[in-house]
Formats: sequence, structure tokens, C-alpha cells
Amino acid sequence: MGKRRADWLAGRRAAKTVVAAALGAELPGRWREAELEIRSAASGMPFAALAREGRPVGPFAPGDRLPVSVTISHLGGHSLCAAIRDPAGGALPRTLGIDLGEIEPRSSAFVATFLAEDEQRRVREAPPGERDLVANVVWCAKEAVLKALGLGLTVDTYAVRCLPGAAPADPREWALDPGGGAWRGLEITCEPALLPEGTSVHGIWCDLGGGLVGALAVREQTPSPAL
Repeated sequence: MGKRRADWLAGRRAAKTVVAAALGAELPGRWREAELEIRSAASGMPFAALAREGRPVGPFAPGDRLPVSVTISHLGGHSLCAAIRDPAGGALPRTLGIDLGEIEPRSSAFVATFLAEDEQRRVREAPPGERDLVANVVWCAKEAVLKALGLGLTVDTYAVRCLPGAAPADPREWALDPGGGAWRGLEITCEPALLPEGTSVHGIWCDLGGGLVGALAVREQTPSPAL
């Protein structure tokens, strides 16, 4: 329990850093990490707010929820976080999902049970030394997409299909830009019932080194502007 609590706190600290950077890039004011809070909604999804016992920043009062989508994943002492400013003007907010996973052996039974046929084919066609990487990228990507949709593992994993490396690899074409060239594209297909009308999902993935892989997805209005 103590280790899980430590991982949780580390994820919150990292998320404050990312949120402060996301807000500071677009909104006036001094966004101090110490004056931010990362809370959890009833759904369990995290959100950012100004600390209740703090100072106003721009138009926001202490305790106000901030116009930013934030997502966190942690595993074995590591944290992976992302944040993005929600669009203004009453537009449908963007929502993010991120997942951090271990590149671990995946049995043929796991692949057959949780991956769709085209995903299974991508695993089979990978070089033998990369099959575990591909299987875990697909699984992480599914979890990231389901987080972005606010669903988590409450739906059949076949309802979301993710193929690594099958989409344009430049995330700046969407509302995703983690910097650097290590992140690669994902081709994502969702069952229509999972996506609100007029929205789409994009995603990227990265081999983070140290036996870890990460995936990041964003749900936003269609078409997505180049940012």
C-alpha cells in the first residue's frame, strides 16, 4: 500500500508540472505548481484546479476547475503524464488518455482474447524479437483510448482497434505534440457507439526505454486543426 501511495503521489506531482506548462503556454499569469491541485472526478478521471487556499490567477479564483485536460499513468515508480488546454468558446472539450506499460511477454491466448484480428495480424507479422513490443503497444494504446473516451476497461476491447506505425507519425498534425522524434503514430478505429457525434480520436506511442512503453490518445472535435 505504501508503494502504491508513493507512485500515486509521484504521478500527481508530475501532473502539476505538466499542467503548469500547458496553461503557461496559452494563458496569462504565473502558474506555480505549488498552487495547483490534481483532483479526481466521480468517474475517477483526474482534473486540475487552483488550490483552495491559494491566490487567484487570471480570471480563476482559488478552488476553480481549470480549462485543461490531464491524464496520468504510473507503474513501478515511473509516471507518465500529459495535459492539453481545452478549447474556448463552448466547444466540446478535448479529453486525453495515457497509459504506461511494461514490455512483457504476452501469450498467444492473451493476444487472441484481447486483440482484434487485424491487431493479432500485426503482432504475428512483427519480427520475432519485436512481437512482445507490438503486443504491448497495442494493449497500452487501447487503454489510452478508452481513458480518453472516459470509459476505461468497461467495454469490449475489440470495440477499439489500434495499429502502431500505421498513421502519420507527426503528432503536430493533431492536438498532440510531446516534443522530440521518438513518438510514432497510431491508426485508431472505434465502434461508432463509443464516439460522440462530430468527434475523432488520434494517438501516438513511444518505446520509452528500460522495458517500458507509453501510449497517448486525444478525443476532440472533427476536423482537428493543426496546432
